Amino acid sequence: MSTPTQTGASLRPASLIEVPATTPPAAPGRGAASDWSFYSTVYERLYRLGYHRRADYSHAKALCRYVSTHLKVASMLDVGAALGWSVEYFSARGVRACGVDVSETAVLRARRLGRDVRLGSATDLPFSDRAFDLVLSTDCLEHMRPEDADRAVDELSRVSAQYLALKVNPRRDRNRWWRWAARTDLHLTLMPVDAWIGRFEARGFRMHHLDASREEFVMART
Repeated sequence: MSTPTQTGASLRPASLIEVPATTPPAAPGRGAASDWSFYSTVYERLYRLGYHRRADYSHAKALCRYVSTHLKVASMLDVGAALGWSVEYFSARGVRACGVDVSETAVLRARRLGRDVRLGSATDLPFSDRAFDLVLSTDCLEHMRPEDADRAVDELSRVSAQYLALKVNPRRDRNRWWRWAARTDLHLTLMPVDAWIGRFEARGFRMHHLDASREEFVMART
């Protein structure tokens, strides 16, 4: 493994699975599934109105470039994948890649692009423990309600075998149009990046790479 850092060949996508019509059951040993209907309702409304509509739109591009250059992973999961740009990026580099999103519209659009994105929530990931070498999530955790934030941290930690690559916005969302369309604030848990890092450290991860200027960090399982 490389020293922690701090800075200011194309394959066909994996076989797609059917999108579940309702909240999937919790992964084995995880307990009862949480109710994530709040998130699915809000983001289904937004995606139908054109939220993140471009196929090449992603908050994850810089993190994906860092991971593909500095880490060796065979599998990855993007939590809050939107239209699945990162899934296509890693699939094209020989990585078994998939994503989850709470919006059925986002999932269906991603699948039409040939990207393996599935219906699911950060609070109930339908995968077994340590199922992926890398768990990626960019500008997703701040969208959790405070009462769901720790469960999301637990779930991302649970399904990661080696690395977490994360980007978290600690400020209130500035786009008034999307807040109006959603009928709620979108950034619901506002914490400094260091506070998020501390939560993952408490679950057995240590800092591998931090880009404080972009509020992005990579952590490795200890």
